[in-house]
Amino acid sequence: MKDSTTNDRNSLMTVSALSTIVGIWWVLSFFYPPIILPSPVETVSKAYQLAVEGQLMKELAITIQRVVIGFSFSLFIGTMLGCFIGSYENLYKFFKPMVTFLQTVPPISWILLAIIWMGFGSGAPIFVVIIATFPIFFFNSVQGVRNLPEHLIEMGNTFRVQRFRMIKDIYLPALWPFISSAITICIGSSWKTIVMAELLSSNNGVGAALSLARLQLETAEVFAWTLVVVVLGLTTEHIFQWFNDQTRVGKVRKWKSGA
Repeated sequence: MKDSTTNDRNSLMTVSALSTIVGIWWVLSFFYPPIILPSPVETVSKAYQLAVEGQLMKELAITIQRVVIGFSFSLFIGTMLGCFIGSYENLYKFFKPMVTFLQTVPPISWILLAIIWMGFGSGAPIFVVIIATFPIFFFNSVQGVRNLPEHLIEMGNTFRVQRFRMIKDIYLPALWPFISSAITICIGSSWKTIVMAELLSSNNGVGAALSLARLQLETAEVFAWTLVVVVLGLTTEHIFQWFNDQTRVGKVRKWKSGA
C-alpha cells in the first residue's frame, strides 16, 4: 500500500513538472513568431504531419536500429571486460588510464574522427554511441565485481554449489545494481549522442532530419523531432525502470528465498 502511494505521488509530481514546462512554453510562444518559437500545438501538429507522411517512422526506425546496435555492443563488451579486468588489480591498473582517456575525449571529437575514418553512413553514429557508453559499462562492472560478497562465494565453493546456481543466486544479484545503473545512464546518453552524430555524419535518421529542418528554417519541425526523441528517451527509460524494479525487488528476492 505504501509503495503504491509513493508511486502515485511520484507520477503526480512528474505530470505536474511536465505540465509546468508545457505551460511556460505555451506562454512564451505568444511573444515570439513561430519561426523563433512555435507553440506546443504547432509542434505536435508538425509531428503528426511527419507521421502521416511516413517520414517519422522511416527516420526513427533508422535511428533506433543504430542505437540498439551500438548500445547492445557496448553493454555486452563493456560489462564482460569490466567484470574480467576488474577481477585482477594489476590488469585494471593497466587498462584504467586507457578507458579513462576514451571517456574524457569530447563526443564531438569522436564524431569528426569517425567521419574521417568511416565516412558518412551508419558506421560513424554507431561507433560514437559505443565510445560514449562503453566506459560507463566498464567502470560500473568493475565496481560491481569489487563488491561481490566474497563470503558467499567461498561458501558456495566449499559446498560445491553448481556454477549456474552461483551465477544466478550470488553474482547476478550483486552485479545487477551496478549494471542497471549504467544502463539507466547510457539510455539517455545514447539518444543524445546518436542524434548529434547523425546530424553531422549521416544523410538519414533523426539527426539528419533535424539538420535538414534547420537549413530550411522549419523551426516547428526541429521542435517536433526534438519532442519525438525526448518522448522516446523518457519512454525507454521508464520501461527499463519498470523492468529494473521487477528484477531487483521481485526476482532477486525470489532467488534469495529459494537459495
